[in-house]
Amino acid sequence: MTLKKLTVIAVAAGVMICSSVYVGMYLNTNDEMEFAIGKEEYTINGSTKIFDETVKNLPIIDEKSQKLLIPLRWVMEELKGNITWEKQTNATVIQYQGKNIRIETDKQKAAVNGYSVVLKDPPVIRNGCTYVTADFMEENFDTNIIWDGKQKQITLRTEAVQRPIVYKNEMIYKREDRCYDVAVPVIIGLNDSNYEKSLNHKLSSDITDKIQYFMTENQKETVKSNLKADYTTPYRSKEMLSIVFLADIENQQQKRQVQQTINIDFQTQKMIKLGDLFRKKDYKQKLAKELRISLKELPEQTEEQFYFDKDRGLIVFWENEYGVTQEYAIPFVEMKKMLKDNYQYLLVQNQP
Repeated sequence: MTLKKLTVIAVAAGVMICSSVYVGMYLNTNDEMEFAIGKEEYTINGSTKIFDETVKNLPIIDEKSQKLLIPLRWVMEELKGNITWEKQTNATVIQYQGKNIRIETDKQKAAVNGYSVVLKDPPVIRNGCTYVTADFMEENFDTNIIWDGKQKQITLRTEAVQRPIVYKNEMIYKREDRCYDVAVPVIIGLNDSNYEKSLNHKLSSDITDKIQYFMTENQKETVKSNLKADYTTPYRSKEMLSIVFLADIENQQQKRQVQQTINIDFQTQKMIKLGDLFRKKDYKQKLAKELRISLKELPEQTEEQFYFDKDRGLIVFWENEYGVTQEYAIPFVEMKKMLKDNYQYLLVQNQP
């Protein structure tokens, strides 16, 4: 596959922008809903209501997957969102929290503000009604779902200040024993639409370059050449995002796992390095002291080999002499005197 063809895939899959549907992120009030499986009574923001005759389908537990399914139109209208049905295309369009989401039943492919994304769980039809999982609400609208298994009761809470959401797209290619399956992050919900567009383009382009490098390096491999990569987001706030990529690489000679990270400062609109965080130039000595290692043991690559974890703090990592990735954690509170003023929010922010 040529670079030209690969780039076409990346642009079409990762940065399919429609500026006409972009809606800027805004603040919404906290909402809380409580409802139970099999009960017609529910509450929203403390007010008790009863499902009326127009709502023919109540929340249910799917017998096969055992996942909570929520009637989409009901929950979106209660949260003051807008939902429309496109009869010609059998698509549902949701407008809520500054997002325009276009979904189709039983399909994982969707569009959010014009970007092509892949849903974890596709919407389904039950008794003529479109249902989505609780995961769908968490993934798309940053809601917090609390499940009381004993009472079969669900509490759904929205946040007053919306954080950017990281959606997932995919670049997939397979021919005989040469293939790649790479997850591509798509970040939506930034106040600056131009920056959002350029950031997603860069992420897609960088991943395209890495795939091209892998394919070029292994173009002579006739038996096996596989690349599979996914990512996690261990830290996500309105100021900062950490993405950890984990790639499994396999060819005729070897099979190995590679970890890489990017840390995006939304305030400065830059991908930061470790040295950007700290007040003084001797931060490496202090960092080594906190990690209880000698300065010589702190690799130069650590400048880019770090990420934030909402529970553990700052994580730095490197490969040891055996090729095994080692991680070291420094709690946020232990960095208080080292951090620059504009990163002090890391110490006090309570990440959900």
